[in-house]
Amino acid sequence: MRISFTALRDWGYSRFRILRPDPKKYSTIVGVGSVVPVQIEAYFLALNKYIDENAKILDVGFGLGYGLNILSIKSLEVNGVDVDVKVLNYCTNTLIGKNPRLKILKIFDGYNLQFSDDTFDVVTCVDVIEHVEDYNRLIKEMLRVSRKGVFLSTPNRRPEYTNKDGSPKNYWHLREWSFEEFDKIIKKFGQVEWNFIIGSYEGPFSISNRIDENTQALSPFIFKHIK
Repeated sequence: MRISFTALRDWGYSRFRILRPDPKKYSTIVGVGSVVPVQIEAYFLALNKYIDENAKILDVGFGLGYGLNILSIKSLEVNGVDVDVKVLNYCTNTLIGKNPRLKILKIFDGYNLQFSDDTFDVVTCVDVIEHVEDYNRLIKEMLRVSRKGVFLSTPNRRPEYTNKDGSPKNYWHLREWSFEEFDKIIKKFGQVEWNFIIGSYEGPFSISNRIDENTQALSPFIFKHIK
């Protein structure tokens, strides 16, 4: 029987009583004044490939808000939810009233999106899913409120960012996936179009439909309906 890394890690948490990080205690507010280059690239990928003019967008886990501004370049309306009241207050003060396409920013519980089915054309979720305990539940919920589908981006599990025991060096990441692992998870939800963000940590980046040794992020789009 083949045992996955995730199952082995979870067994270690239980066996040795290692406390899991609580995702709700993490706050991206610590990053004010800085950006993560691959996240910027992911938002531009979503903007250029999946978002049409006049689209209505929801960004799940908007963090410091720079993704909201990027998505606003083309879309008609951008909205955001996050679990972190600190970044909600920060983005309310820095974006509301300055970005005319930004309509709603609010807190959510990490799983339940307080919107009707098919409210948004596209839902984006960049560097969030690796923090979520029940990621299947969140993906299903994001698809529910979308019309076209969901754009995800998450770190590719790379040796330099992984501890010897297989856990991410980033303490706040509950797990990171290889392409094969993540593909197995998301293809249960619908038709998937794969994108890979390739380059060094600081960039420059290129986008490919094939993974290689320099892949920094796994960035698939899950279509709600078969194309």
